[in-house]
Amino acid sequence: MLAVTCAVAGVVILCPAPAVRAEAHPGVFVGTWLNDVKIVACAPAPPIVFLTFQSMLTQTSDGTLVEGGSPGGPPPGVWRSAGFGIWKKKSAHRIVQFFRLHGFDGLGRLVSITEVTSRATLVDGDNPDTPNLEPYYLKGTGTNRITNLNPADGSVINVIEGCNESTSAPVLFQH
Repeated sequence: MLAVTCAVAGVVILCPAPAVRAEAHPGVFVGTWLNDVKIVACAPAPPIVFLTFQSMLTQTSDGTLVEGGSPGGPPPGVWRSAGFGIWKKKSAHRIVQFFRLHGFDGLGRLVSITEVTSRATLVDGDNPDTPNLEPYYLKGTGTNRITNLNPADGSVINVIEGCNESTSAPVLFQH
């Protein structure tokens, strides 16, 4: 935990540092975030992590969201588009995010559509699970829906639904 030195009547004591408050930073959700993502079993199943990866996303003041930097999907997909979507502030400490991305095979044919929804909460203070010092971070849970397509005719092969957990650190200038 960060701490600051406080002086009281000539005596120096150690006091907890003031937490970053969302109300004091109304644009705190706007910007670029580095994400640690886990694809997990949905409740009521036992807690199982199927996959972990990192990604990045940027949220603009008009509610636009752009996601990228995560791995491509499973075969036959060999590359993926950026994720494009929307975000909305639900309260001073909560947001909801949605984005969609496309997976393509080696011939450039659409083979999957992935849709991700996340509900994230702003946490004041440093994330104890990372080595970096952050004034705040987002912790979220959500759902994934992958629609696998036949590349020849675009018909739906199957739809896979699952859950995710994420922790997001803001990209900030260092002083």
